[in-house]
Order: sequence, then structure tokens, then C-alpha cells
Amino acid sequence: MIRQPQWDSVLFAAAGILCLISLLALRSAAATLNPALVARQAIWIGLGILGSLVVASTPYTRWTDTGIFLYSGVVVLLGAVLVAGTVRFGAARWITIGTLSVQPSELAKLATACWLAHYLATQSAPLSFRSLVISAGLAALPALLIFLQPDLGSSSVLFAMWLGTVWVAGMNRRHLALLGGAALAWLPLGWHVLKDYQRMRLAAFLNPHADPLGAGYTIIQSQIAIGSGRLMGRGWLSGTQNQLNFLPERHSDFLYSVIGEEWGFIGAGVVIVTVGCMIWRASGITMRNSEPRGRLLAMALVCWLAYQALINMGMVMGLVPVVGVPLPLVSYGGSAMVTTWMALGLLQSIHRFGTRF
Repeated sequence: MIRQPQWDSVLFAAAGILCLISLLALRSAAATLNPALVARQAIWIGLGILGSLVVASTPYTRWTDTGIFLYSGVVVLLGAVLVAGTVRFGAARWITIGTLSVQPSELAKLATACWLAHYLATQSAPLSFRSLVISAGLAALPALLIFLQPDLGSSSVLFAMWLGTVWVAGMNRRHLALLGGAALAWLPLGWHVLKDYQRMRLAAFLNPHADPLGAGYTIIQSQIAIGSGRLMGRGWLSGTQNQLNFLPERHSDFLYSVIGEEWGFIGAGVVIVTVGCMIWRASGITMRNSEPRGRLLAMALVCWLAYQALINMGMVMGLVPVVGVPLPLVSYGGSAMVTTWMALGLLQSIHRFGTRF
């Protein structure tokens, strides 16, 4: 076994490039919306980097050992959101304290990753059906509370994290087949569980032009923006869909559409390559680590970042339904920015304090 005391500079460099891209794109997206968003995003980035360095300087085992307390605290916060959360756009996802708004669903990703890694590391491989059910319950509780906000996108992130960790922990293929069958059987019921606007989003994904001024509007405008960028883009601060306010949520979930319109295929490709580089380095930390908790925790974080990136970029291009998840380190949002940087700090901690093959 070889200890890894050094930092993974490429991982942080890729994250820094994404944050720079975020500020430049947000400067354009917020020009006719709220220019102050750029300064706020810069503050969130600074706080995120500071938090990441603190986390990276601490052995990751301290975070997994306290995972039950982090997890319990987040469950309480998620419950508080349902009771007294701040409602925006028809959903209660924030807790507001003075002028500060916190989104507990983002904290849930970190806490669930730590507690899942701690629990699964104590189970022998292949995982028993009991261990599989318990681990699913650990992910399902916060996922259900998040779904009730309602927030389908963030709740699905927790499912992706759980699936990745149980696979690494030694999930039985027979259990995997049973899980797939149960998921297929649940689909008809799941359609009726969804909120009306969620069903409209799914229908708009199949045919956005059936309701071009309603549920399909955002997808259509996003596709127009990205398509009009062509190879080199319309130029910074010159995107018509962006500057003329045709594109909704262009500062948050659809900021990648602004990048595609103003920076073209090349700019959008740079984002994909940079995100891919970050995921590649994070995956390397996962594969090289031989300590169970570190390996499982790293896998949960990789699934989180990779899933959100794929879903966000896919939905703005109309390749997947719109479920409202941010592009890591790019989309505007304080809670998402800070927690993503802390996730990177955990990956650095695993790289520095873990052991490798």
C-alpha cells in the first residue's frame, strides 16, 4: 500500500476553469436580469474553495465517522423545509435565515454520501439482500423528502449515488435484475405520483412543439440558443435569446445554453472537456483507493458530479427531460457551489489520506 500525501492539482485546476467560465457566462446572462448575481457567484466560489481546502486538509474518515450526525441533521432540515420552507416557483426548497437562503437538498448529497460509505464499508461482499434494502432506505429517506418539495431532479441524484456505491460494494447481479424489474413495474404508478408540472415537462420532452408557449417553451428556446451559436458563437454579450430575455432560467439551470449560443460549439465543447477531465481525475481517485470507505465515498461523489453534468447538459439540448439540476460549478447558486467544492475537497482528502493499490 502507498500513501498519497500530495494534492491532485489537475482536479482543482479543472474546477477552477469551470468557475471562471461560470463567471464569464453569468456576466452575460445576468446583464438584463440582475448584474449583482456575478458578484454573489464570486463570493460563493470563494467560500466554496475555502471550505474545500478545510475539508481536504482533514482525513476523510472523520467525515464518514460523523456521517450519522450529518445525515440526521440534514433529514431534520429537509423536514423543516416541508413545514416552513421558502417557496419559489411553486416549490419549497430553501430555508431562509435573514438574507441567507440555504438549500438543504444540496447538503443532503454530501451527508448521504458520507453515511452510505460508512455503512456499506462495514458490509461484506457480495452484499446481502438485507444490506441492500437498508442502504436503499438510507438514500430513500432524504430522496423522498426532497421529492415532496417537489424536486425530482435532486432526489434522482441520490438514487444515482446509491446505485454507484452498492455496485462498488458488491451488489449481486440477481439483486440488480430484481431492482430493474421493480423499477419497470413502478413506472406506471410513478407517473401518477408526479406533480402536474412534472408530467407536463415529461410530455414536453417527447414533443415540445405540442405546447410551444407553455411546457415546451424553455426547451425550444434553449435549442434555438444552442443551435444559433454554430461553431464560434454569436460572441460574448451578444446572444439574442439571452440578451432579449427569451431564455428562462438562463442564469441557473440553463446557463449552458448561454454558453452554447455565445461561445458556439467550441465553447460548449470546452465545458464538456473540462467537466470530463474533472470526472476522470475523480474516477481515478476512486479506482486507485483500496480502503473501503474512501473508495465508496469517492464513488458516491463521482456519481453525483457525473450524473448532474450529464442530465443538465442533456436537458438544455432536449436529450433528456427537464428535471431542474444545476451544472456543477457553472450554474448560479450558493448552496450548490459550496457543496460541490466541498465534495471536491473530500475527493482530495481521499487522494491525500487514503491508500492505493
